[in-house]
This record gives sequence, C-alpha cells and structure tokens, in this order.
Amino acid sequence: MTRIPLRLTLAALLVAAPALAQEPDSTVSDSVPLYRLEGITVTVTRSQERLDRLPYAASVIDRIQELQATLSLDESLLQVPGVMIDNRHNFALGNRISIRGYGARSQFGVRGLRIIQDGIPLTLPDGQAQLNNIDLAAAGRIEVIRGPASSLYGNASGGVIKIRTASPPPVLFQPEIRLLGGGYGEDRYYQKYDLTGGGRSGGLEYVTHLSHFQTDGFRLHSAAEQTLFNTRVGYQLNERSELEVVINYTNTPFAQNPSSLSDSLARAVPDTARDIVLGPGECPPNPGFGGCQNLGETSKQGQAGITYRRRLGHAHTLSLMGYGLMRELENPIPFTLIQLDRRAGGARVEYRYLPLDGVLAALTAGVDLDHQADDRQEFARDDQGVGAIQLDQDERVTGLGLFAHGRWRLGPRLEVTTSARYDRVRFRADDDLVTATDPDDSGTRIFEQVSPMIGLSYAHSTAVNAYVNVGRSFQTPTTTELTDTLGGFNQRLESEKATNYEVGLKGSVGERLSYTLAVFVADIEDQLILFQPEGIDRDFFENAGSSDHRGVEMGLSALLAPGLTLSGAYTYSNFEFDRFQNQDGDFSGNEVPGIAPHRFHGRLRYEHGSGLTGSLELTASDGFFVDNANQQRNEGYAVIDLRLGYRVRLSGMEAAPFLGLNNAFDGRYNSSVVINAFGARYFEPAPGRNLYLGVGLKTR
Repeated sequence: MTRIPLRLTLAALLVAAPALAQEPDSTVSDSVPLYRLEGITVTVTRSQERLDRLPYAASVIDRIQELQATLSLDESLLQVPGVMIDNRHNFALGNRISIRGYGARSQFGVRGLRIIQDGIPLTLPDGQAQLNNIDLAAAGRIEVIRGPASSLYGNASGGVIKIRTASPPPVLFQPEIRLLGGGYGEDRYYQKYDLTGGGRSGGLEYVTHLSHFQTDGFRLHSAAEQTLFNTRVGYQLNERSELEVVINYTNTPFAQNPSSLSDSLARAVPDTARDIVLGPGECPPNPGFGGCQNLGETSKQGQAGITYRRRLGHAHTLSLMGYGLMRELENPIPFTLIQLDRRAGGARVEYRYLPLDGVLAALTAGVDLDHQADDRQEFARDDQGVGAIQLDQDERVTGLGLFAHGRWRLGPRLEVTTSARYDRVRFRADDDLVTATDPDDSGTRIFEQVSPMIGLSYAHSTAVNAYVNVGRSFQTPTTTELTDTLGGFNQRLESEKATNYEVGLKGSVGERLSYTLAVFVADIEDQLILFQPEGIDRDFFENAGSSDHRGVEMGLSALLAPGLTLSGAYTYSNFEFDRFQNQDGDFSGNEVPGIAPHRFHGRLRYEHGSGLTGSLELTASDGFFVDNANQQRNEGYAVIDLRLGYRVRLSGMEAAPFLGLNNAFDGRYNSSVVINAFGARYFEPAPGRNLYLGVGLKTR
C-alpha cells in the first residue's frame, strides 16, 4: 500500500503544540447534551416534531467528532440504547448494525433499517444499504428512531438512522483540516486526513468535505484504502422556495477481507487470517485447502440528489426529491468472483401541513418510487485464477410506497399519532446464462404490505412524558438473500413481518438530568435467518417459523458538576425462536443467535474552561450464542477507552489536538461474529490496546 509515512502525520499533529499557551476556549457545557429532550425538534418522522412529545423511542446525537477518530459509526451509535453496532474491523464488510435485533443477520452492509443522509435514502428498494459513503468527520447531527419504521419508510422493521451533514459557519468561507494517525503495533498503522470548507452568502449555503483513509489493519490481510467526497449546497430561491443539492462519491481501490476465525484461532492468534483469504505476498509455502485466493473487494460508488421545497401559505409545504446512484463492485469470495454493476434511483413527492392551532397538529402524505438495476456476474475462481462464468443475471427491483402520517391534539397534554403505508416491492431476475445443462432461472417475486401504526403520548410535565404505540412492520429479503443456491430467486423465501408493541417514559429534570425508558415486545413471523450450507463458505437465508423479541432500553445523562457529565445506555434483549424447524433440527425455544442479552455503554466526560476535555468510556456486553442450536457462544467482555483533548484559539485560527486510547487494559475479545458460520468460524476478533493522535485546525 502506498502510504504517507506515519512520522510525517505525527509531525503534523504536533503543529499545534506551541500554541498551548495561547488563549484557551473557555466555553463550558452547563447542560446535559446527550438525552436532553426539551426544546429539541426532529425531522426523522417525515414531519417537524418535538422530541419529548414523540410516541417513539428516539435519540439525537451531536458533537460527533469530539475526541473521536471518526473511523466507524460505533463511535457515535454506542451511545443510543437499543442500537447494537459491532465493529468487524473489516472494511470489506463494514459494521454489523441492528436495532432491537433487526439487521443482526447482515454479513455485509445493513439490513432491516432505513439509512438516510441529507434527505437522500442510502437504503435501496430491496432493503440493503452500504455505509462506506458516510464519514463521521462530516456529520453534524444523527437522529435515530428505534422500533418499527415501516409505516413511515416501508421496507424497514428495526428503525431509522438519519444523518445530516454539519451546517456551514455564518461566514463566506471557512476551511478546516483534521489529521489523524494511529496504530496497532508491529508496523500496522492507520491514518486519515479530512479537509472541509463551507460558508454562507445571502441565500446560498454550502459545505464540502474530502477525506482520505489508509490502514494496514490490525489483522493479517485487513488493509484498506478509501477516498470520499461529499458536498451539500442549499439555495434560498425566494421567500417561499429553497433548493438543496447533495453529491457524494466514494472510491475504495482495495479493502482486504480477513474473514472470521474459529474459537481456538481467535483466542491464540487474533491478528491472523485463514490461508484461503491471503494474497500472493502473504501466502505460506504450503497453504491449506483452496490455496490463497486474495479475498476482499474493490468498489466505486457515486450518488447525487436534489430536493425542492416550497411553502404554500403559512402552514403548507410541498417537497420534491430525486436521486440517482451508481456502484461498481468486484468481490472475490472463496472459489467465486462476483462482479456487480448497479444503477439505482428514485423520487419522492411529499406534502406537509403544520397548522398553528386546532385538533390536527401535523399531517404528512406522499409517494416514494424507487428502482434498482443490478447486473450481476459470478465466475469460478481458485488460487490459480479466474475460470468460467457461473452466473450472469440481471436483477431489477422496483418499490412503490404510499404513506400518510398525522398527529392530533386531544388536549393540552394528550396527543395521538397515526401512520399508514402501502408498499409494493417487485423483484425480477433475468437469466442471461442458459445452456442445455443450466436451464433458464429467470423469475419474479412480488411482496406487498400495509403497515399501520398508532401511538399515544401524554405530557404530564417536562420531567414525565409517557407514550405507547402499536404497529406492523416488514422487511423483504434483499437481492443477495433471494439468490438461490442453484441460481435465480429462491421462491420459498418470504418477507419478514412483525407486530410491535411499545411503552415508554422520557423526561428532563431542569438542565441537570435527562432520561429515556422504553419497553417493547415484537412478535415476528417468517424471521430471515442466515445459514451456510455444508461445504460452501457463502451465506444463504431461510425463514424461521416465528420468534419473540422482548426488551428494555434505558438512557440516562446527568450533569454532576459544572463541566462534568455522566451518561449511560443499557439494553436488555430477550429474543427467542417461538417456532423454528428445518433440516438441521428443531430450534423452537432457543435464543436467537447474535444478540447479547445485556449491553451497556457509559461515558464520564469532563470539560474545563481552560479548553481541556477528557472522557472515560466503558462498553460491556454479555455473552451470546452464535448458532441456531445454541451450542457455541461468544464470550462477554468489558472494554475501557480513554479520550483527551485541548482546544485553543490562536491568532486567526483555532487548534484542537486530541488523543485516544482504545481497549486501555488490553483485553482479548471478539467484537463481532458470523452467525451460523460453516466450519465453526464464527468469530471476528477486536484489536488489543491501541492509540491514536489527531489535531483539528480551522480559521475563525
């Protein structure tokens, strides 16, 4: 890998050191930031609503870059109860993200959740999303809904994650640079460079972000390189109309895939990889079965969207949105080379009514139309090279959604929220490889669903806001999951459906204490379960008969003293198969694999008027099963991370050096797993103790 020497990066990080005697940033937080509810509005509900009056479990995250490396979404989302994000430390596959168990089956990308960035959907009509075009260094705000989102967004059972690029400063142009370097020891380093520029002038506002990331990875064959560009431009056409354009491009020339390990290897040599994943320069003299096949991926992805909003009177707004996406992927997996050429796009028409008084408090209605076209080819492959074509298939997915969302005032403290959505998702596969021995596997699958929801919220006081909701949700299999072991689409695989019940409390006591509490039950039918057939190191899917999800989510944030805050997020998950029997046995009554019964993330943060900021973070997870039979477990763990930073003002600029120590006590644990993996290779280890240094510089 061509890499800028780390010592040059570290030298750049020390540029700000002589400035430590300059004027400090004396701003100190005097309120609780994380779970503060009063006065906060969100738009993730497709309307503008107060966070404390929502009949859902919802969270808002800001201060995203503070002291963080901004390499992975877990740096922010671990703060949200109910959200499980497992860092695979594998940039070819990305993190494993789930909300209330939805999405846990994913072995790459994201399933079962709706991901939105700057108003443009990152989730495709088949329900899958890729996150490599999200950079936390550019994000200003993240909104999360936990629980059924199908009545709002369709093919999403678990919830919504909405990311908004940071707003530009109120000047014509302000540049900002952020440099980061770190390592895992033994000549394994990573570095990231972020350049941001933005400003405002008249009705124009814009922000542009460019980043470059390189890593050797902490495991053998886990190096990666990525360049990302993102820009958002908004323009106020007149007093009633505004236009916003978003452009995003990501280039990943390589992301090696170290794959998963057996329990014995993960314990003894967590930084190793199996022979079959290794490349030519890493291959041992006598490799195991299959030789060395250099697994990983190369990809390019571009996306652009445009949104037009017009206010029609004092209470009416019409929004029109259109977007397009292209993705090129080359992905060698064991004995197969996958080549994918994707084109996708869509449009949304949305009407919003926000009256100032009356029984009706808000109304949103609209139409979503999305289309996805994948040209997929698969070739036989081994350690000697690429062989004959095995699959040549055109896959088309078209999604149509009609939705309405309303909020009604039943009194000064009582509100009811109703939502309903109709979805029709059509999958079509056209087999372009038809021979005498390989018949035509073309086919069509159509999934239709109506998703209603009703919620009730009661505001007793700012300290006590209670709510309850009931709703239906669904998620279709993705094109990857529908692909049958024999080609074409699996005609037996059905969409997963659920009935969801939730009650909760949330509130703030002055500016010193905020809390959230949610209790939920989900009855799931035809749950999508991953399996790997005997002798095939590849993922396929089947439906479980039914399963029951029961859980409790708690979030707390307290101002202990001026500048000193304590926050915590706890999640209890009791997920079991109610009825599930297949050719491997009867798993009824077993725990759903891949979900820890208990999870906790806590943070103690201190900010001093001198500009000094520090935090101590604890992440703890209970052990959990990794297979349907409940015979293999991933052990629980507890990890402590330390952060320290200093913000100073120089003549005409501001500097913010920072450092982080991850896994401070050098614990050995697995941060992610592969559910039901063939050959008992379930485990994806986490690195031991590792350090990073960084500095942010911007004009003022």
